[in-house]
Amino acid sequence: MAAASRRLQRYLVPGFIVSARHFLGARALVSLAARVQWGAEITFGRGTVVKPFAVVQSSGGQVRFGRDCAVSSFVHISTGAGDVIAGDGVRIAPNCTLVGGTKKIPGRDALIREQAEAGERGLRIGDDVLIGAGAVILPGARIERGAVIGAGSVVSGVVPEYAIVAGAPAKIIGRRD
Repeated sequence: MAAASRRLQRYLVPGFIVSARHFLGARALVSLAARVQWGAEITFGRGTVVKPFAVVQSSGGQVRFGRDCAVSSFVHISTGAGDVIAGDGVRIAPNCTLVGGTKKIPGRDALIREQAEAGERGLRIGDDVLIGAGAVILPGARIERGAVIGAGSVVSGVVPEYAIVAGAPAKIIGRRD
């Protein structure tokens, strides 16, 4: 039943209703062309903007963005079993992927889609973080306050405060002064 309910929330609630809900509830601006799943598990803080063609969906976890964040076009945010939590002033450039959970894939006796979630790892993003275009943020990532993630980076671990990281896997290449 939960899967059927998620499908209804994802595909049958018109964009203008989702946009109105977030605007009236928190003064967040969600583009009519964005695909944001309906439901209490997804919240945006005051002044947050979700641009056209962004996709935000939950498969059991929470998606929470603080105040004055920007989610650019073609960003895909999906929870899996874990939460995706972002602080205030977070900026996410186009074509980024943020994933809060993944599947266990140990055996060949069941299809991957039928296997259980690999735990509730989720991901956390601190205040004043910039995520460059095309970056991938994987389950278990912790990006601390003021960090900068370079374009095309793959982040799976902890990024310290005010660090500048780049690469796949992401490595520290500098620090903000």
